[in-house]
Parts: sequence; structure tokens; C-alpha cells
Amino acid sequence: VSKDEGLQYWVNEHGLADADWGYLYLTAAHWAICQFTPASMEVGAHNEIERIFALVVVVFALIGFSYIVGSITGSLAQLRQMSETATKEFSKLRKF
Repeated sequence: VSKDEGLQYWVNEHGLADADWGYLYLTAAHWAICQFTPASMEVGAHNEIERIFALVVVVFALIGFSYIVGSITGSLAQLRQMSETATKEFSKLRKF
């Protein structure tokens, strides 16, 4: 990764231009995980392309998290309905 077209990249801005690819990969993975959580990190976007990429990641994280929460909520509602049905059936059986 180097400077192209006068853009500044996060690798250069944080003095990581000479770091090995493993460290860069772990730093990028750490940044990605921080997008899904309220955690913060010192690495951030330093040009328009990186900022757009960060925005896309956050939007997909929001959609993914919303889907997971919705699925869990739906499953719990279905489980509660099944429990209510069983309770009503047992109540009818006891009355009989």
C-alpha cells in the first residue's frame, strides 16, 4: 500500500507502511470488529475511499445485527405462542 493520486492511506498515517502483512491484516480485522461494537480504535479512515468503505461496513453491520435481533425476537415469540397453546390444552384437559 502506498500513496496514490495524493491520497493518504491509514497504513501510512499510522506509520505501518513497513509492517508485515500479518500485523496489517490483524489491524484491519480489529477495525472491522470495532464497527460491529461500541468499541473504539485509533485506526480510522484518512481519505474519501476509506471513508466510503467504512460507511458501507457500518451499514452492513447495522443490517446484519438487525436481522439477528429480529430472528431471535421472532423465535422467542413463536416459542411463547407454543407454550401458551400447550398451557391452554392442558387446562382444557383438566376441566374435562
